[in-house]
Parts: sequence; structure tokens; C-alpha cells
Amino acid sequence: MTTDSYQESNGAHTMLIFEETCPQWMTSLMGAHTQSLVVATSYSTLGISAVIEAVNETQCAVILCNLNNLEKIKAAAGDAPSLKAIVYSCNYVTDADIPEDAEISNGPGPKVLSVDAVINLGKDNASIAATPPEPAMPAVVMYTSGSTGKPKGVMIPHKSVAASVSGILGILTNTPGMPEGKQTYLAYLPAAHILELCAELAHFAYGSAVGYADPKAIASTGAIREKPDGTLCDDPFDPLYPPGGLGEFKPTMFAAVPKIWDIMKKGLEAKLGGMGPVVQFLFQTAFAARVSALSSGRNTPLLNLLFKKFYKAIGGRMVLAVTGGGPCSSEVQTFIRTALMTPLIQGYALTETTCAGCIQMPSDPRDGVVGAPLSCIEMRLKSHPDVNDRSSKPYLNTDTAHYGSACLGRGEVLIRGDAVSAGYYKMPEKTKEEFDDDGWFHTGDVGVWTSDGSLKIVDRIKNLVKLSGGEYIAVEAMEAAFNTSVFVDGQAGGVLVYGSGEMDRAVAIVQVNNKAIKDWAAGEGIAGDIDEICSNAGACKMVCDDLNIEGKKANLGLNEKLIAVHLISGAGSPDAQELNSPWTPENNFLTASNKLNRKVVENGLEPILTPLKAKGIK
Repeated sequence: MTTDSYQESNGAHTMLIFEETCPQWMTSLMGAHTQSLVVATSYSTLGISAVIEAVNETQCAVILCNLNNLEKIKAAAGDAPSLKAIVYSCNYVTDADIPEDAEISNGPGPKVLSVDAVINLGKDNASIAATPPEPAMPAVVMYTSGSTGKPKGVMIPHKSVAASVSGILGILTNTPGMPEGKQTYLAYLPAAHILELCAELAHFAYGSAVGYADPKAIASTGAIREKPDGTLCDDPFDPLYPPGGLGEFKPTMFAAVPKIWDIMKKGLEAKLGGMGPVVQFLFQTAFAARVSALSSGRNTPLLNLLFKKFYKAIGGRMVLAVTGGGPCSSEVQTFIRTALMTPLIQGYALTETTCAGCIQMPSDPRDGVVGAPLSCIEMRLKSHPDVNDRSSKPYLNTDTAHYGSACLGRGEVLIRGDAVSAGYYKMPEKTKEEFDDDGWFHTGDVGVWTSDGSLKIVDRIKNLVKLSGGEYIAVEAMEAAFNTSVFVDGQAGGVLVYGSGEMDRAVAIVQVNNKAIKDWAAGEGIAGDIDEICSNAGACKMVCDDLNIEGKKANLGLNEKLIAVHLISGAGSPDAQELNSPWTPENNFLTASNKLNRKVVENGLEPILTPLKAKGIK
């Protein structure tokens, strides 16, 4: 069966996984693949209606879900006639809530079984031979998180998974201090996201141990560490009560999206703020010296003693840290690399390329580059003479300079090779639009080849906004810079930058850090609750100025300075689209992979955005 014939089949050989990242997720995937079954993935944060839509689109026969969602799936099963069985796991379910029987009482509709019951069925039928897949057979239909509209099902053949894993293994093999069979990987990102799926598979192939953690409890702030007497341990460095997944599993490799690295940076800075002026001075002095040394390729064994406590907070064994899924600001990358004594390298890939793209080498001390292409793909840049940078110059693959720095071309990133997927499930027109006849996938990302052949992603074509004066601004790059401000709450969604052809300057809606803004207000003698402080004109101007300072540090252009901001307290419901709600996957202001759902936020906050836009028009 090929991906073409799969699209024409009835889905009886397809299962859908609707579950958090856990051992049962990966066990189900591998078990399905031994029989050439196709696995469709759905983010665990999506609503039941979206899951049933995926079930009906793939006509799948089996769904794996959490016990907490079992009754909801059973209630909606009447709208999914292809569904023959529901398998539930007890991941993150207390013992008291787990049914005594391995198989729940079944009535009309799909049969319901526990994961353990299915495993026992397999043991009872061990004589059934495996049916290994062919390279061109579909392995996964991975639904994207839908930041640009309806989620697309990306069809990923087994050859693409194998190619991508081989490319990642090449990086692990060539990283000093990471011998095969001796590593530990912390799995907590959504397994329905291609980064997590391929990272786990690569580590299993490398002989690594894989530890699973709740994403809310990877660090001390989210972990519940109960002592034998029932009290909680609040010391993040107490060796008897490890602080979350990092302290429990002590991973040698850790992957995260930029938002998590930014939260980690701000958390460490907050701890420093309470350590007194002498400690802060010593840290800042050592930090500056270490930044200078690392930029010239030198290590700092004596200075490292001052950073040992921070390194211990991430487990004390970390060899390699990876950021992907979006742009990571230079300030965050420098801080993590320096303070945590671990190379933080950037990667670049997409679901459509099965997580195969570029990766920075651990020895590369630069910020903002994503390295050279993996060995399993080809990559080139396509000229876009109709798309200009912020200095009004078109992106051409013959360019020799990028804002004054030498380069080997600029343009849209195109990728092809075995790792590139087979297109979008039952979306032939969309497939033709983004996958050309020569095998190239058109990413929509704007890249620059540096003088040494590394790639630098500067924006997305769709995120380049033309202002009234003809200048272009890169809203995603601006947001990455502004999110580093101490007054921004990244956990609540961060910053949304907005500009348009009728505006002279950009504006932004900011999820504000409540503690930071309250402390500032107290110092200024401004009274009121958090929403009143957020509406204060002086507070808005102060935050706007602070964001522009962060933008200047990130080398944003003059036309990328904000003219005005609106502050949101995040005090509203995280499950509803209220004007003061935090932005979450649950209210659809963020995608399931925690990216801004730009159009949804703009539409949902139109009462805020309309008067704010007027401030950007002279």
C-alpha cells in the first residue's frame, strides 16, 4: 500500500492516538507498525469534536485515548461510524480512578478495552506473525496544529521516518560526550508533534533511556514533591525530592520550544533577583566573562564553579540542549548556553519534512543560525523578487549581503529528499501548491545562507507585513525579541505584533507579567487592581519603551519599533475567549503546539485591536 492507495482505502487499518506523551503512546505506535497499520495523531489538547473530525476523515477503526476522555469519546462515537474499538490508557490517572476490570463493560457501539487488556490479547495470540511495512507505505498521518486554518494531515511514509532518524543519529554520534547507549532523554513535548516523535525514535535507536514527564512538571515550579509526612518539599535543590522531570531523570539531552527556554531564563533571573547585590554582581561579572570566552571558542573551568548550582537545577548531566519549533531570541540562547553550561543549539525543520532540516553544531557559539542541512535532505533557496526585506530589498538567491553581513544568497527555503513527506491527506490541491513536480517542498520560510554555509531563518513570507510607507516588518522576529522583556508573561501567550498597509508603525498586544508590572506600579505610586494598572497610560508607555529596548538589543530596524501597546492581565478564563484571558490551546488563542493562532487572536480581540491600530496611523 502506498500513500496514494491509502487515501482511497476505508481506514480499517488505521488507528488514531489522542493522548498525552507517555510510554503507552510510543508502545501503540510501534505495535501498530509491526502490522503495517497507519497511525493518525491528534493533539491531546484538542476538543472532542476535532478528534471525531479526524476519525471520520481517516475512517479509522481504533482510537487510543486517556481514561479521562473515555466517556466523552464513547458519547461521540455515534458520529463516527468507522470506529470499532476504543483503547484507553491510565496515564496521569490516580489508582482510585482506575477501573478494576481490565475491560470495561461494553454496550452498543465500539468495544472498549484498556491498554493492558490489548497487550494481554497480543500475548495470547503470539503466533500471529508480524507484517513489516515497505518503505513507501504510510507510517503516520500527522495533523498539524492548525495555526493557519484547518489542521492538515501530513502523510509520512516509513522511508521518511527512517531518513529523518538517520539524520538525527548522525548528530548524536558526532556530539562529544554522547556515546551510544549511555544517554537519557526527557520526553514531555507532545508526541503528536514531529519534533518529539522523531527525537524519541532516534533515542530509542541510539540505545538511550527515555523518561516521561508531565510538561507542567519538568522543573521545580510545577512538580509536586510530597514528603512521607504529607508535607511538600519546596527546596528545588533537595536531592531527596527531585524538582520535576529534569531533576528526576537527569537527562543528557533536552529539547524545548523557544517559549520554554524563555520561561526558564526568566525563572532563573527571578531567583537571582532575590539573592542580594553581591551575588548578583558576581553573577553578572562571571556571565560577561563567560560569554566573551565562549564566543571565541574557549571554556571557563573556574567560572563554571559559579554556575554549577544552575547546572544542577537541570539535572547536572546535560550535554546538549535543542530549541526548535520557532525562532529563539539571541538573548535567550546566550543566557541558556552561558548560565546553564550547556550548548543550546537551534534546529529547523517542519512536519512536512519529517523533522529533517538543519541543525546547529554544539561547537558553534553563534546565535540565530540553524546550522547546515542534515545528510538526508537537499536544500536550496528560491528567489522572491516580489517580497522585500525591511530595507526594501528583494530576497534573491544571488544576494551577497544581508543587512551588511556577507551571505551566499537569500530566499524561500526549499527542501527535498527521502525525509520529505508525501503531501497532505485528501488535500490534493494544497499538496500541489506546496510540493512541486521536482520533489521540492516549499516551506514558506525566508532563509539566508551565511558565508560558511549555515542557514539563518529570518522570517516567514506570510509574516512579512508591508507598512504604509512601503517598509516591511517581520512580525514573528519582532515577537521573539519582545518576548524577552521582564514585563511579558510568556506562559500566558507573550506578545502579538500587528501591522498593516494602512499603518505607519506597528502596535502590540501584550500578556503582561503581573508581578513585574505590580512592582513597577508600587514604585510609581500607582494604585488599583491588575486590570486597572494594565489600563494605565503610564504603564502602557513604560512597557512599550521596554519592548523597544529589547528590540534594539535584537537589532530590529527603526521601522520595527512599536508605537503603542495594549496590556492584558491574563486574569480571565483560560478556557474562554475573554478580552483579558491568557492565550491557551484550550481557548484556541494558541495552537496545540503553543504557537500564536494569529488570526484567532486578532478576531477574538477585535474590540482591543481596532482602537490600538488607530494609534499606528499618523
